[in-house]
Amino acid sequence: MALEGFLEAAPDAIVVVDRPGTIVIVNQLAERLFGYSRQELLGMQIEGLVPQRFREQHAGYRNNYSREPRTRPMGEGRELSGRRKDGSEFPVEISLSPIETEEGVLVSAAIRDISERKLVETKLRSSLKEKEVLLKEIHHRVKNNLQIVSSMLNLQMDQLSDAKAIELFKESQNRVRSIALFHEKLYQSRDLGRVEIAEYLKGLANASFATYGVNPDDIVLAVHTEDIPLGVDAAISCGLIVNELVSNSLKHAFPVHRKGEVEVILRSAGTDVVLEIADNGVGFPANVDFRSPSTLGLKLVAIFTEQVGGTMELAREGGTRFSLRFTPGTRS
Repeated sequence: MALEGFLEAAPDAIVVVDRPGTIVIVNQLAERLFGYSRQELLGMQIEGLVPQRFREQHAGYRNNYSREPRTRPMGEGRELSGRRKDGSEFPVEISLSPIETEEGVLVSAAIRDISERKLVETKLRSSLKEKEVLLKEIHHRVKNNLQIVSSMLNLQMDQLSDAKAIELFKESQNRVRSIALFHEKLYQSRDLGRVEIAEYLKGLANASFATYGVNPDDIVLAVHTEDIPLGVDAAISCGLIVNELVSNSLKHAFPVHRKGEVEVILRSAGTDVVLEIADNGVGFPANVDFRSPSTLGLKLVAIFTEQVGGTMELAREGGTRFSLRFTPGTRS
C-alpha cells in the first residue's frame, strides 16, 4: 500500500489506530521504539503502549479526541510517556492526525522519543541553578564587603572633628549603603535580573532619614512606586539618584523647625519611566544651575541620568521637584 510505504519513510514511529483504539498499522520505527514485533503490535489496544498508571486517563483523552478529531502538532499539550515491552518508560512527543478511510476515521500518531532532549534540559536546569546560587553568593559577598567599607568610614568619622569632613564622609557612607542595599535586594530576589524596585527605593529613602536623624513627625516620607520591571543597571542608577536627591532635600530644604514632606514617585508614562523626587521645602536656589552643578551630589545625579539615557527636569513651584524620564532598555 502507498500509505504503508509512506509510513515506513517517516522519521518518527507511526502507530495508526481505529476508533476503538485498536492498532491497525505500525512502521518499523514503532517496532524498534517499543520493542514489540509488528505481529504483537497489530490488534493491541493503544493503551498497552502507555504506562499502567496513565491508561484509564489516556482512554478518556482518546474518546474525547475521537468525538472531534483534528490535527494536533508535535509537542502540543501534556507531558506524555511511552512504555516498552520490557516495562521501561520514556518521555515522548506525539502528533495526531485523523485519516479518512472507507472503513471510517483512523488516527495516525507520530511518536518521538525525547529522552535525550529531556536529559539535556535537566542538565541545563541544573547548570542554571548552580549559576543562580553562585550569583546570589556573589551579591551576598559584595553586600557584606560594602558594609565593611561603610563601617570603616564610620570608624574614620569618629577620628574627625571638622564638621565639613564629617559631612563628606557621611555622604560617602550613604552612597556605599545604597549600593549595598541594592545587592541585598538582588540576593533576596527570585529573579536575579531585576530587583523589587519599590522596596529598594523605600529602603534607600528611609536610610537617608535615619542617617540625618530626621524626626518623622516633622518631615514625612511618602513613597509611591508602580511595579515596573527595571534591569539591574537602571535600578541601581535610580537608587543612587534617589539617595542623592533625598539627602539633598533633608540637608537644605527644611531649616530648623520647618516641617514638610519628601516624596519619591516611580511611575510609567507610556513606554517611558518617570522618577520624581520632590519636597515642599524652601525651594532650590534660583542662582544654581543643576545642569552644570558644582557639588558632587548633583554631578552624580547628572552622571546617573546619562547612564540610563534619560532627561532631568526641575520645577521650583511650591518647593523642589526633580523629574527623571527615561526609556528602559535604551542603555546597557
